[in-house]
Amino acid sequence: MSIQVVHVSDIHFGSGEGHGRINPETGLNIRFEDFVAALSKVVDFTIQHGCDMFLFSGDAYRNASPEPLYQKMFARELKRLSDAGIKTILLVGNHDQILKSTASHAMSVFQSLEVPGVITIDRPAFMRIDTKNGPMQLIGLPHVTRNQLLTAENYLGLPAASVDRVLADHLDALLKGFYDELDSSIPTVVTAHMTVDRAIAGIEQELLIGYTLTFPADIFYDDRIDYVALGHVHKHQTIREQSPAVVYAGSLERVDFGEQDEDKGFVHVQLERCATTWQFHSIGPRPFVTVDADLTGSERITESLIEKISKKILPGCVLRIRYKLKEEQLAELDENRLRNAAASALSVRLQPSVVQPQNRARLPQLTEAAVLSPLNALDTYLSEVAPERKDQLLKRASELINRLHQADSD
Repeated sequence: MSIQVVHVSDIHFGSGEGHGRINPETGLNIRFEDFVAALSKVVDFTIQHGCDMFLFSGDAYRNASPEPLYQKMFARELKRLSDAGIKTILLVGNHDQILKSTASHAMSVFQSLEVPGVITIDRPAFMRIDTKNGPMQLIGLPHVTRNQLLTAENYLGLPAASVDRVLADHLDALLKGFYDELDSSIPTVVTAHMTVDRAIAGIEQELLIGYTLTFPADIFYDDRIDYVALGHVHKHQTIREQSPAVVYAGSLERVDFGEQDEDKGFVHVQLERCATTWQFHSIGPRPFVTVDADLTGSERITESLIEKISKKILPGCVLRIRYKLKEEQLAELDENRLRNAAASALSVRLQPSVVQPQNRARLPQLTEAAVLSPLNALDTYLSEVAPERKDQLLKRASELINRLHQADSD
């Protein structure tokens, strides 16, 4: 029989709440409730299908110091898995790590409490796990940063590109060492929180943190591996179909408009040695909708924009309305009517863009006659933008012009 694994990643409790509003019945942000509901759906599936393992590939929260409410909701779902006797793997991602510290992370509490059936991976690890459907092997790689190398004296002063190469080589060697320990008759999963070079990154604007290392995907290409469960990139995608399958589960809910066209969910893996299959399952994420309109040529701009909204809006969506208009049209636009037209949305964000006349002169004083003399033109310009420094700058400009004339004479 196959070993049933649910692969999920990048839950990011606390993210995207700027696109929501407070639920008056619960006092919670509705977008946070969306994220909790998404995780609950995955846990429901895991329990209902009698899965052997819940494999989480990193980034439980928005940052490594989550609010107690976020921890409570995450722990509640983990307890349901523990009570059902399902093995749970928690891989530490970059958002789970406390900067300038390797001693603790956002999921340390689950290690300290020793929650039954929950294994937290905060350093490279290889383990054999027994399930009701047989044994499996797991290699775990938490998020790797440059800082973990730069603290070593051997690498101080190396250019950034060299450090990246050293780190990639180090990780490759580490994995090969783990591969050599494998029992080739037992199915094996590798899980890692990283970006590989063949991944199509999502925009994830709200969650970007500094520089992201990119590793070659082929460090996972080994016949002894059956499935590679990746986290960190928010776009669900398959890097390799099989032998082994290399898959990003993607983030569990939409964080911002950069992900509006991406489906969100988890991966159900049926793990068998040399015969692993998998399937992506959508959690039905809340829709994000963008309305784009150019109103510069419209006479009834409010009506035109309301018509476009009515054609695209979905009940309960997160709505963004981007529109271009001329400065003189601003007073004509009735924002209250726009918001009424979008009342069925969860939230509405208006993003106007005022188009300036193409031939509008910034300084009308700079006439054709004025610009015939560079110094006169500069005098006019500096009178507007830097009057307190005009005399000093004009003197300097005059000296430079004289030097240029002398150079031409020589």
